[in-house]
Amino acid sequence: MRYDVTRDVVSDLYPLYQAGEASRDSKALVDAYLASDSKFATLLEAGDQVRRVLPQVGLSPEAELRVLQEAQRTARTRLLIIGGAVTLGGTLALLSFLAVLFVFLRAGS
Repeated sequence: MRYDVTRDVVSDLYPLYQAGEASRDSKALVDAYLASDSKFATLLEAGDQVRRVLPQVGLSPEAELRVLQEAQRTARTRLLIIGGAVTLGGTLALLSFLAVLFVFLRAGS
């Protein structure tokens, strides 16, 4: 069975290829594809150059955990605010409906 190798496949393999962790077959596949698509090879090389210029951010496991916990707290807070707004809006709509219904029933009697 023969598969077509696309840019997406090479893009998925490229980080492993760059890290030297790709298998021999994957490395050969990426090499062959990049040799046949110089425009894409140039694009990937430009991305590598950008990554080399940008500073690497390395967090300790404790710092990563604190960042994750803060993100979870923020998400919970936003969810509570949205839930409260929906509840308040629903309550106000119900009270408005009941007020109109009351006025309509009083007018009819």
